[in-house]
This record gives sequence, C-alpha cells and structure tokens, in this order.
Amino acid sequence: KSMKTIQILTFIAFFTLFTQAVPAQTTGFPAEIVIALNTGDAAKLTSYLNDNVELVVSSKNDVYSKQQAVGIITDFFRKNKVNSFQLLHNGNKEAASFIIGSLKTSTGNYRVYVLTRKISGKQLIQQLRIESE
Repeated sequence: KSMKTIQILTFIAFFTLFTQAVPAQTTGFPAEIVIALNTGDAAKLTSYLNDNVELVVSSKNDVYSKQQAVGIITDFFRKNKVNSFQLLHNGNKEAASFIIGSLKTSTGNYRVYVLTRKISGKQLIQQLRIESE
C-alpha cells in the first residue's frame, strides 16, 4: 500500500516539475504546431512529423510512417472542421516538449496531446493523440 502511495506521489512530483502553468508561452514547443491545430491545417502540421509517429486518431492507434500519418491527419481534419484549439498545458524537459489542449470541431470536442522531440536541431512530433472528450 505505501509503495503505491510513493509511486503516485513520485508521478505527481514529476508531472508538476514537467508541466508549466503558463498557457500563453510554449517554451521549446513550435508555435506553428499550435497554429496548425487552431486552423486545422494538416499540411503545416505534417511538416513537423517525425519519420515514424505514434498516432491515436479516431479508431487509428499505432505507429505510422510519416506518409501514412499525413493521410490520417488530413482525413481527420476533412471530416472534423476545426472551430478552435485551446492550449491547456505545456512543458518541456531536455530534448522533449509537449502540449495538451482542447480542440473544438464541427463534430465535437477532442482532447489533443502532442509530444515532440528535438532531432537534428528541429522539434519533431513523436506522438499525436486526438481523442473524444
């Protein structure tokens, strides 16, 4: 029982250190990704995809090649017209950074999680999750 409590407290401490409650500022995170989400711009988003990306979008949940991911993201934005994207949390640690936000579309609201990692000097998307709220 106490081991479980220690694990939970460790997770909370790590999460608190990892996140920054400054929504207006995305330290180390490409602003263009936030803009792309806000406008539903799949083309702009895909220029930040890594060669392989872990995607969770609608019924898709796997690691996809950049080319496959482009198709899935384009299809999602075509079927779900974006009204707005609100940044809720962001943080960074060493070469990784992330954002969590709320995407409002014509078909409903989604929770968005994007994890990027610095590769060859550029922040690239490692993981993208768009899940129904």
